[in-house]
Amino acid sequence: MNNRKLILYSLGIGVIITLFIYFAFLEKEERNIINFISFLGTFISFAGLYIAYDQIIDLKQQNEATRNSVEMAVLIINQNEAKSDLVKAIKIIDEIQTSNQYEKYELSLLRMKDLKNILLQTLHNNKIKIHIEQSIFKQHLTNIGIDIANLNDLIIGRKKGINNAKLNSNLENLSTILNEIDSKLKFENYDRPKY
Repeated sequence: MNNRKLILYSLGIGVIITLFIYFAFLEKEERNIINFISFLGTFISFAGLYIAYDQIIDLKQQNEATRNSVEMAVLIINQNEAKSDLVKAIKIIDEIQTSNQYEKYELSLLRMKDLKNILLQTLHNNKIKIHIEQSIFKQHLTNIGIDIANLNDLIIGRKKGINNAKLNSNLENLSTILNEIDSKLKFENYDRPKY
């Protein structure tokens, strides 16, 4: 039974009870329109309080459902953003390798810093963290830091050259790991048995 029917039934029963009290318990001299309106008004006041309470409970439930939906949407958005960050990191690695081939070390340095930032965020993302072997990932972060320092030294003139083979090897190994994580994230829902 929905709330409107319940309220209508309650009001009907309330009017009947009011009439019963009015005729059964009041002396003939006390039966007048003012006393009837007083009894009926008292009942309607209680009915109004019940309706207000019922609406507050409904609003509370709706707010809870809305809050849960918003939390789920935020979680999904964050997961999708994390996945897109992985793809972005892989593309940045490709850009860095291309920049190094053409000796565009300033651009390479900027993109390496972007890559490091994405990797740091990835390291602390709970959804992705379960797919990462922490020690290996931290070693890649250390390598990126060293490569950034070496590129910086090259750009400002403290070094005369850079080991492109080592730099590209580090980047290629990192790209492989990021691709593996991306694949795990894409297919993790398909690997679980459905019950």
